[in-house]
Amino acid sequence: MAHVRKQIRDRIAEVVTAGATLVRRRVYTTRVYPLTADKLPAITVYTGSENSALQTMGARTLMRNLDVAVDIYVRATEKTDDDVDAIAVQIEEAVANDFSVNGLAKSVVLTSTDIDFNADAEQPIGIARLTFSVSYITAINNVETAK
Repeated sequence: MAHVRKQIRDRIAEVVTAGATLVRRRVYTTRVYPLTADKLPAITVYTGSENSALQTMGARTLMRNLDVAVDIYVRATEKTDDDVDAIAVQIEEAVANDFSVNGLAKSVVLTSTDIDFNADAEQPIGIARLTFSVSYITAINNVETAK
């Protein structure tokens, strides 16, 4: 088995792959992926910071709050904002429909969306980062099983 964090990341990528039909299955579970013009539009899914706190003393469980980033990359055109928003709709709805991340989490909630433009690349691109906060619980001595 793997850390619950990886299980959550993989499950969100799976849900996004099935739901975000506009990217034609170009969903990668890494923040580092060479995205050339022929691979756009695309999505990357990766984990960011995580906070944890002791939830119960007797059972010694941790309540964890994990940030999962879902980045959208599209070719920059006059419709960049529309393209980003269309893909964001698919992602947000797909993730919301799996609110417990297949039983791994207590909740997953979109906490922020940042939209930007990058003209420094070979192909100018529009980028959006959707950040989801995922709350989950593990035993303090078993990080491979969600409670």
